[in-house]
Amino acid sequence: MPDRHLLRDVFPVPARSSVSLGFELLELDAKAMTARVRFDGRADFTNPAGYIQGGYLVAMMDDAIGMLATVRAGNAKFPSTVDLHTHFLRPVRVGVIEVAARLRNIGQAMIFAEADLFDARGKEAARATASLTLNPVKAPATPS
Repeated sequence: MPDRHLLRDVFPVPARSSVSLGFELLELDAKAMTARVRFDGRADFTNPAGYIQGGYLVAMMDDAIGMLATVRAGNAKFPSTVDLHTHFLRPVRVGVIEVAARLRNIGQAMIFAEADLFDARGKEAARATASLTLNPVKAPATPS
């Protein structure tokens, strides 16, 4: 948790998507480029079988990776996910979900990252790899 202040500097107001997922930063190590994030696996996110729908799990991993890549990129560039591969290992029940994210390779124009998602029992339930491009910062999109 030594670099938790970086999140306040980069994200003074959490993204609405992060808030909707229940984003809570547990650990952030800017030197190692790792983070651990807790999400709220709510009943609103379940599929007809009663498990968290896979799209929400992917969004949680993408959110953790994106936050970490944004911390690394600073204010000069904005990372955007261009490719995300996910392996679902087991169903996830309603409850606390944690994601461990790490940046694996950081270049001038691309970042490669990984994330592991754990269910409320601490069992690994999904794994993702991602490629992010680093774009110049522009004015944010506004809803119409």
